[in-house]
Amino acid sequence: MSDKGTEFFEKFQDKLTKVIIKPRRNYFNVKNEDLWEVADYLFNTMGCRLSICTATEVYDGLEVLYHFSDDTTGIYYNPRVKTGLENPEINSIAPMIAGANWIEREMYDLFGIKFKGHPDLKKLLTINSPHFGEDDHPMRFNRKRTKDK
Repeated sequence: MSDKGTEFFEKFQDKLTKVIIKPRRNYFNVKNEDLWEVADYLFNTMGCRLSICTATEVYDGLEVLYHFSDDTTGIYYNPRVKTGLENPEINSIAPMIAGANWIEREMYDLFGIKFKGHPDLKKLLTINSPHFGEDDHPMRFNRKRTKDK
């Protein structure tokens, strides 16, 4: 692990859980209330690039996995934030990292995750779809369709 990586894990040791270190990948859980601080450190202090964020529905909620790349070392830092299925909400990192804007909008549209503090949270992919209403999120397992064809 790089010196930057060691410093990161030492600085945030009390805020990270389920840390899994693999070659070129570091996975860890972070609480929603700590996401902004962790993302800020990865992006602004370590100089990592946000390459993508992914969402998935799991048995007890929804998860968002952020993929921050340290392009100088080839190592990814992957904070995971969990939220419940009822009224899912995660703090937005889009005000700090412009590249998160569309990604968070996609996850809102497809999974119904509300990103608190997002500058323009609205549907992106299904906005003109005749199959999905405003409250429909097609990647949710328990989704319902407003209109059937």
